[in-house]
Amino acid sequence: MKKQRPCSFLLIAFFSAILIPLNINAQATLGCDGNRYVKDIFTDTTQTKSVLYGRNFVSGINIGLNMDVIEPKGDVLTKRPLIILAFGGGFVQGARNEKYMLDICRIFAQKGYVCATIDYRLYDLLKGYPDSLKITPTIVGAIHDMKAAIRYFRKDAALTNKFRVDTNNIIVGGLSAGAITAMHVAQLDSTDVIAPWLRTIVATEGGFEGNSGNAGFSSAVKGAISLSGGLYQKEYIDAKDVPFIAYHGTADIVVPFGYGVNVYRFFTDGDSSCNTYARSLGIRSSLITVKGGGHTDIYDSAGPFAAQFADFLVKSSIFTKQLVCGETLTLPTQDIDNQAVKVFPNPSGDVMTLTFDKNALSGNDLAEGYRLTVMDALGRQVFDSGKQYSETFDLNKSSIGRGLFIARVTVGSKNSSVVKKIVFE
Repeated sequence: MKKQRPCSFLLIAFFSAILIPLNINAQATLGCDGNRYVKDIFTDTTQTKSVLYGRNFVSGINIGLNMDVIEPKGDVLTKRPLIILAFGGGFVQGARNEKYMLDICRIFAQKGYVCATIDYRLYDLLKGYPDSLKITPTIVGAIHDMKAAIRYFRKDAALTNKFRVDTNNIIVGGLSAGAITAMHVAQLDSTDVIAPWLRTIVATEGGFEGNSGNAGFSSAVKGAISLSGGLYQKEYIDAKDVPFIAYHGTADIVVPFGYGVNVYRFFTDGDSSCNTYARSLGIRSSLITVKGGGHTDIYDSAGPFAAQFADFLVKSSIFTKQLVCGETLTLPTQDIDNQAVKVFPNPSGDVMTLTFDKNALSGNDLAEGYRLTVMDALGRQVFDSGKQYSETFDLNKSSIGRGLFIARVTVGSKNSSVVKKIVFE
């Protein structure tokens, strides 16, 4: 089924959020200095194209599984965290080297990660429109392929060490079908209870690890990022499984937000169900909910859900930074009331003024100060006010330029925040 793709700059923005530096325990071997992993500390990247990481069969034809690997140019760190990403497309279309995938990886690399965008097996539409039974072997195959990619990097680290990956810090993620793939890689294993018919398919396709290559190395990961994804069953998550962060619209009719029927007409636990279940087990998962959002419109930074998307940009960066640097995972605090910070005029041709309503700050102390950061449509930080204390703040067009922007005001020691969409004409 052909589905609308999010614009590439929207996905670029997802991975290019820049935060207020956190207080951390620096770990020199990981580069956890407060800047790496949250700021663009590298201006250029290098790309290794078409790295063969495995092989498998599609409709009886043996195919190579390739990935493109992007690294920060000039990086001297001997061990870098790795993020492996899978594209969206309903398991029937898409490719690793589409521009938006490469752009995402470049932005990760500018922050100090090694990033790989991978091929995985797709359903052969010559077999007819896929239903739940037809598509399941393909989904299992995609999971196997991502696991082979993980094992490839562990094999490389043990042998040639070409990519200098810290094999203790591997994160998987993706969009839609890619997110479903990543979530199953992170949460599903042989100890889980699965239906007999599904266990038969898994066994036929090569077991829980699959046979796509690099046998003998672990496919374990540190965490997962799910963009409009989920699991076949939330019960695949158990207390020993890894944390994840998710972003999902409540009106998604392709992959359900909670428990519901997906586009291939079988029941699925979306990100909301998975998050609730994971947290009941004590797993530090996090979900940014987009009320009324669909499957693709929630990634439109010029659309009605721009504030929610910008909120996810920051929170997801906090999450991955904490994972990589071994910090205690702390879920971001609840956002303050949107009416506590007002912007006028908006749009503006020159200056807009932010005003703070002390009565609506709900326990957030303005006396502790606030900080205003502004991102453009590509997710690049274009303004940082530093610590401010005045009940009003004038933001000038000359400071950031013309266009659509996302402003985030973080208030007080609790780091509660509010996000606003602003426009300078």
